[in-house]
Amino acid sequence: MDDDRLTWIYSATSPEELAERYQQWAAEYDSDLDGMQWLAPRACAERCLHFAGHGAAVLDAGCGTGLVGLHLHELGVGRLVGLDLSSAMLEKAAQRAVYVELHHGSLLDPLPYPRASFDAVVSVGVFTFGHVGPQGLAGLADVVRPGGHVTMTFRDDVVEELGYGAEARRLETIGAWRAIECTLPAPLIVEDGVGADMRVWTWQVLG
Repeated sequence: MDDDRLTWIYSATSPEELAERYQQWAAEYDSDLDGMQWLAPRACAERCLHFAGHGAAVLDAGCGTGLVGLHLHELGVGRLVGLDLSSAMLEKAAQRAVYVELHHGSLLDPLPYPRASFDAVVSVGVFTFGHVGPQGLAGLADVVRPGGHVTMTFRDDVVEELGYGAEARRLETIGAWRAIECTLPAPLIVEDGVGADMRVWTWQVLG
């Protein structure tokens, strides 16, 4: 059932359909992901805090039920703000009591924050099949202060196929950010009994 649910999520064809599917999945989301050995939230939180430092103001973009936020809080993040497409997922995130603010919205729309509002942005499991396309990357850089960081996970099998690599390189070319780390591939989720390789990528925002 866990793998079937993930396939169902990946096959969403619009933000509206994706939001509705997460509304339905919210109650079982955490237990289902536990069953798939979902290690990406911890891995990404660790790399985020490595660069941002303790006490940083961080936007959790696509925060879901707050799994990433929980790890960030434990690691010593200063001010944690969450944004997600699903109100049901946000309700679960609120129960963790680690976010100072939670907002409902899409990463495909202009983000509801002034430029340079955060020291860092973290995003896990959001830029993937059926979710947010590469056009959402520029908005993340916009809300981070110069010298701050954007840290996120990508599956190895989506980076080029879905256009994230090309857009990340374009943002480097125009001076929006520069790549500073890409971790070695690791099976941060298990699907159909097989680990899917993922990496944690980090860029430093240039202004």
